[in-house]
Amino acid sequence: MTALPRTVGIAGLGLMGASLARALRAADPAVRIVAVEPRDDVRARALADGVADEALAAPGPALAGCPLAVLCTPVASIEALMAPVSRLLPDGAVLTDVGGAKERVVAEARRAVRPGVRFVGAHPMFGGHGGYAAATAERWSGGTVAVCTDGDPAAVEAVAALHAALGAKVVRCAAAEHDAAVAMVSHLPYLVASALAAAVKEAGPLAARLAGPGLKDMTRLASFPFDIQGEVSRRNAHLPAAARRLEGHLSRILGAIADSPEAARSALEAARAAREELFS
Repeated sequence: MTALPRTVGIAGLGLMGASLARALRAADPAVRIVAVEPRDDVRARALADGVADEALAAPGPALAGCPLAVLCTPVASIEALMAPVSRLLPDGAVLTDVGGAKERVVAEARRAVRPGVRFVGAHPMFGGHGGYAAATAERWSGGTVAVCTDGDPAAVEAVAALHAALGAKVVRCAAAEHDAAVAMVSHLPYLVASALAAAVKEAGPLAARLAGPGLKDMTRLASFPFDIQGEVSRRNAHLPAAARRLEGHLSRILGAIADSPEAARSALEAARAAREELFS
């Protein structure tokens, strides 16, 4: 197994940051965790639970001992933290993140991260709700993490090794490739779920009374707070192209339904087969 850094900085102790800290602890109890978390109650809990060895209200000198630091906040805060955190890290350190949109983050890193610190964008393709209280050491195990290749190759490999050591499957890709793919599989589904929830509400009380588990499943992503998924989605320049692709398929399926039972069966069975292939 790849050796983990002796000290890791983690900015943000929500669901992802606290889960990362717990996963690091589970993989190697000797790893020292320096956390940055503005909420007093969460800092106190993290220290009491042994999730962090040191918990700062804001980036501080303790980060100077971290050869690797991970920004685990909502994406707007990730962009704001790059400069102050990188100024405190030692020369040669690697700074990474867990944000869901990468092109803009990588571009901002080129401007904001100080020389001597190498930035690598990364995106764990798993998340959820619940904040610190819902964090688990198992969240990384078996999950997929995209690691962006737009940076120093040695730093890219260091970030990939970190996630692999915690049990994740690592997919290397350029930031633009990541955003084009995630527009289709994450950000567009969030917007579709949001639009569907709004449309059902507009359809009237009978539609709401007759709604069942299918609609609940279809609109689950709409329950994400704006700061988590909305801010990420609006940063993805590939969303319009993804929406056009969806519109084309929806138009084709509606046309097949209007055409004949045979055409409808063919279109919808092909879609069912595509779904089975995706999740087989």
